[in-house]
Amino acid sequence: MKAITLLITITLGLITSTSHAESQQPLIKTYQTQAQLLLKQLDDKAADNIESQSQVLVKLSKTIIQQVNQNLPQCTEYFTALSNAADTMAQLTLEEIEAGYHADGLLPELKDATCYHAKDLLVHPATVQAMARIGIKTNKEWTQAKHEIEEVLAHLSAVNSQL
Repeated sequence: MKAITLLITITLGLITSTSHAESQQPLIKTYQTQAQLLLKQLDDKAADNIESQSQVLVKLSKTIIQQVNQNLPQCTEYFTALSNAADTMAQLTLEEIEAGYHADGLLPELKDATCYHAKDLLVHPATVQAMARIGIKTNKEWTQAKHEIEEVLAHLSAVNSQL
């Protein structure tokens, strides 16, 4: 009887975790679609809505980070500091974003490397948002902005596995 109860408990746990993971999929898909649209715009050097599209990715990333944090509670302090800076990060200079958030200078000590992937879903679009605010003019700047979003897309599968 105890074995059957244990089996039912394990099965229900698997079903619940699978359902939870599946419920997170649309947000990741939305983020991916938005990032791909932004990448296309950057590839075409179409400056129209880059700042606002990057801001959408930042907002989506904040929710994704909250969801990832449920499965990675060891990242709470790191994610909280990051989320607190999310809405003002794009107002910083590119050098300040690089030192403070890409290189973690303004974030608490990274206690678990798995926290890094979700962080990048926020920091890279915030960097592009700042670049658009400043003005993307040269081919080098367009290429840099594209690389920021390409890197975000590379981190998505790792973040998806953390949900």
